[in-house]
Amino acid sequence: MKVHVVIGLGQFGEHVARRLAAAGREVIAVDSDMRRVEKIKEHVARAARADCTSEEAMRAIGAADAESAVVALGEQDFEAAVLGTALLKTLGVKTVIARASDAQRGKILALAGASRLVFPEAEMGEHVATLLMHASLSSTALLPSGFGLAEFRAPSTVEGKTLLALNLRRTHALTVVAVVRGELALDAVADLTLQAGDHLLVAGRTDRLDSLARVWDPQR
Repeated sequence: MKVHVVIGLGQFGEHVARRLAAAGREVIAVDSDMRRVEKIKEHVARAARADCTSEEAMRAIGAADAESAVVALGEQDFEAAVLGTALLKTLGVKTVIARASDAQRGKILALAGASRLVFPEAEMGEHVATLLMHASLSSTALLPSGFGLAEFRAPSTVEGKTLLALNLRRTHALTVVAVVRGELALDAVADLTLQAGDHLLVAGRTDRLDSLARVWDPQR
């Protein structure tokens, strides 16, 4: 079984560790605060209080056997995050994902060996701003590649139309992935007729999603 190390058990790191463990993955959870270690120890394969900058400590908890690691330390522990990232790569961990608070710190973590960077505060801020700007959107998941998935509330103008007639592929170069109707997720087949209250899961370029949101936003 693949082993995943999560270093830093604040809100972000704890959620990552719990989600991986719930999916049946073997997780080693690490923090310098014993209270956080105690909080999660029943939910992961192993939880340990350890210094992520110490090679001896990291080897002792089994980090050298890990397939991947997440360095989820906060801004106040940035130096430890950089040193810990570099150490994990030295130990042979293939994939190291590091949390960064801004682009400059992200560059430093990348130079230290981070395979991928995440900016949870910035990403959540962008997500919330997008929802505030577009009342037609229920949720979004945007990718660094410039593509994303958005959940739209179907406007009254599309009720009674089939997906074939709606034809978002032609009008906006977007693809309807599924239609959520109450508790059901329906396949996006061409002859599916849209009803009041439907939500459409739509995939495509983020600028195209934004364009559709402007069209479907309620008139003010």
